[in-house]
Amino acid sequence: MKQEVTRQKKGAWSLDEVEYVTEPQKEVIMGDDGRIEGRTINPPPEGAFIHGLYLEGAGWSKTEKKLEDSEPKVLYKEFPIIHVSAASTAVQTGPGLGSKGKQDDRSQEKSSYSCPVYKYPKRTDKYLIFRVSLRCDAQGGSSTLARGVTPAMNWKLKGAALLCCKE
Repeated sequence: MKQEVTRQKKGAWSLDEVEYVTEPQKEVIMGDDGRIEGRTINPPPEGAFIHGLYLEGAGWSKTEKKLEDSEPKVLYKEFPIIHVSAASTAVQTGPGLGSKGKQDDRSQEKSSYSCPVYKYPKRTDKYLIFRVSLRCDAQGGSSTLARGVTPAMNWKLKGAALLCCKE
């Protein structure tokens, strides 16, 4: 995905300075044909849609698009479509253009969980595909966080991950 988006920018971006950008959608595709209740989804202008993932170790709020505690006795939750694209991380300088501050990065780090996507439930680096940034709040779901534990760390400790298959 990084390579395809970098090619579309025709030399403006370097592949070394590109990272994934992910945005979960509201719709869930149940079948393999790429349709939602008889309706076809048009492809995005840049990037790709991914569907068919399962969320393990957490639940998902479709309305608020954020992680929440899983329902009792539910091991896997079908995850909505994810729009995956890429963005340049190169520092842009010039009039009116400033680099992102470290403070912005830290607040983004605390409010979003870098969720790993694995090919199989066996969680090893061999089966890690990439990471998806998912929003999480202290108020949503785990409201009783231990002192010093950020919402993102809470989901890491719970082992929340996206899986391509359940077996």
